[in-house]
Amino acid sequence: MPQFLIKPEDISGDRFSLSGPEAFHVTRVLRRKVGDAVELFDGRGGRFNGVIRSIGPDGTVEGDITGREHAPRRNFPVRLNLYLSLLKASHWEWAIEKAAELGVSAIIPTVTPRTVVQLRELTAGKRERWGKILEAASKQCRRADLPELREPQHFRDAIVAAAKEGVSLVAWEKHAGASTYAGLRETLREARGKNPAGLTDNVFSGPEGGFSDEEVELAECEGAALFSLGPTTLRAETAAVAAATIALYELAL
Repeated sequence: MPQFLIKPEDISGDRFSLSGPEAFHVTRVLRRKVGDAVELFDGRGGRFNGVIRSIGPDGTVEGDITGREHAPRRNFPVRLNLYLSLLKASHWEWAIEKAAELGVSAIIPTVTPRTVVQLRELTAGKRERWGKILEAASKQCRRADLPELREPQHFRDAIVAAAKEGVSLVAWEKHAGASTYAGLRETLREARGKNPAGLTDNVFSGPEGGFSDEEVELAECEGAALFSLGPTTLRAETAAVAAATIALYELAL
């Protein structure tokens, strides 16, 4: 059953109100009627079961909350922030969609000297489209929360800021050894041991041209750990998804 995004303020006690595009989808696309069940989530971790009690002339759906579901929790709480260098439109959109499906907590568009897309090209329309992609992906994979889409940052600022928030990992295709697990598993295990209550993991994935030697040197100076995604050179969007997947997997163990 599809789930629908509802604003937290539109849930009052055991009642809910759904309007706008979500209500249109319920009534006009899926043709739900009074008495039909619906599943809702508030984008902040809450998921609810409801029953439609009325459909207004303007399409607004009113109903009763019949139950509250608890989103699945990891054994070890982890927040993964994906610092993803801006990519060409179709590649970027694919990457953030998959990141949302994987459970990434926040996506931070990052600019480097080798980034093809520049900040001046980031219109309000593009950001709105990205938000819709993240929302659709969260619905499809039944997340109870929405990934946070932060303001773009230059790499030099992002790597410094991330050093103050958990552990930072930089996927770099030139890392010696070309082994995914060479130092990553040990780094995460050590970080997890120092933060038993939960950990923020900052994963940096580069642009089409990769990170420069100077950027990697800066990252190391800020305490970031380098890791490789294997002996082959991946496309930038593939590398981002692979890096997030590996980090989440290792922290789930």
